[in-house]
Amino acid sequence: MTAITTRFWWIRHAPVINPDRILYGQQDIAPDLTDDGAFKSLARNLPDNAVWISTSLSRAHKTAEKIAQHKSAKIDINHHDTLREQYFGDWEGQRWDDIPQEEQAPYWSDAVNNHPPNGESFSDITNRVSDTITDLLESHRGRDIVTITHAGSIRAAIAMAAQSGPRAGLSFHVAPLSLTRIDAIERDNDVWWRIESVNKAPNDA
Repeated sequence: MTAITTRFWWIRHAPVINPDRILYGQQDIAPDLTDDGAFKSLARNLPDNAVWISTSLSRAHKTAEKIAQHKSAKIDINHHDTLREQYFGDWEGQRWDDIPQEEQAPYWSDAVNNHPPNGESFSDITNRVSDTITDLLESHRGRDIVTITHAGSIRAAIAMAAQSGPRAGLSFHVAPLSLTRIDAIERDNDVWWRIESVNKAPNDA
């Protein structure tokens, strides 16, 4: 049977405007869209005729719109909020330094499986992102899929592809506007994952 390759192009949103350095998680916070050269470079390196996906958080969908402006054809961007950043519950909107250490300690004892108060763990985000990737693979088999999302979501995708558990995903740095390429190669009803690149800067993409 001929192999079918589906290519996922993961891009983290543009840097956020966050002078108070708060933990923003799933809060809507504005992006800095001034680096036009980076958006042009990403657009040049992304395939034509791709499926484009973002989340409804402005830092993601505005980044997607900015990149899409530099493509020759009109781009329709779909929203999948199951690809949102990890939810940090009661800690969102606070600075790490303002969260009491005794409150943080249980979380940091196992940041993969423990969750902030009323939030979700990294295992939780890995599960929901993996489920979404499976759905996208079924819906867009053999296509290029451009996803403009968040650092935690991209780390979750890497962990899924590496098939080494959520902890592996936390080992990766994912910079704003970086590109990560992951391919799903299907043959005889089996899927092999290939991590082509991680955290490539726009000009190196």
